[in-house]
Amino acid sequence: MSLAWTGVERRRVTRKTLEQTVMLSLPGKPTITPCKMLNLSVLGACVRLKSGSILSTDFRLSFDEFRTSFDCRLVWRREDRAGISFVC
Repeated sequence: MSLAWTGVERRRVTRKTLEQTVMLSLPGKPTITPCKMLNLSVLGACVRLKSGSILSTDFRLSFDEFRTSFDCRLVWRREDRAGISFVC
């Protein structure tokens, strides 16, 4: 289940703008896909995918080359951008 704050609309949560490379690990695939994180909040993030990157509904995201990682879920996708939520 996704992390949610009672009474706070997701779009109103404070986001930090950044351009950091993060890694995605898709279930059932042995490869790790790099992408750019554009903004980040406590509930999720917006990432820019490389062309041809297919995001499954559930995947893992890492900021540190998978020393640690977070379970994520795809919320929306438009062209090369995707909104993701952190799953707890």
